[in-house]
Amino acid sequence: MAGRKYYHAPFMSGPAAVHRIEDPFGFARAAGRQAGEIAIAQLRRLADRLTDDRGAVSFAVHGAHDRQQRPMLELEVSGVLRLCCDRCLAPLDYRLALQSRVLLAQPGTTVQDDDDPETPEWIEAGRDLDLVELVEDEILLGLPLSVRHDQEHCGSGAERSGRTDTPFAKLATLLGPERSDKR
Repeated sequence: MAGRKYYHAPFMSGPAAVHRIEDPFGFARAAGRQAGEIAIAQLRRLADRLTDDRGAVSFAVHGAHDRQQRPMLELEVSGVLRLCCDRCLAPLDYRLALQSRVLLAQPGTTVQDDDDPETPEWIEAGRDLDLVELVEDEILLGLPLSVRHDQEHCGSGAERSGRTDTPFAKLATLLGPERSDKR
């Protein structure tokens, strides 16, 4: 097997070592695998959606090629985020179970757009790839536009529970009985 090159990840130490891939194209070519955890507090662009930044999300990234032999990464992200319910404004545990694929493109190259909806998105990858940024991007893209409890578990059911301290219960008192019955 002379002349064949194998991918070997360079030695790195410290927590940042787990959160970077040096030579993502070589990683994809060698079908590399890497996994780790990222503290939720590190996900700065997600901060405004969170009610609590404690805990961590787990990730696993696998190098691969698609049917057309283009380099790609397969990413899995799991964990629990503490978000705010858009209906009752109470904290909500949102379970992440994301799986995605991204094709790798050299910086500055023009990517031929594919009309196939099954084709993964493209990302530019240079000499190294920041996995914290990639994981955060995938989480932000994977969150629903409106996060809510199930109807029976939502705190907005103030009428059922007798609570009058919710924002919607206060709004109903401002409208008055003659206005709240009309729609």
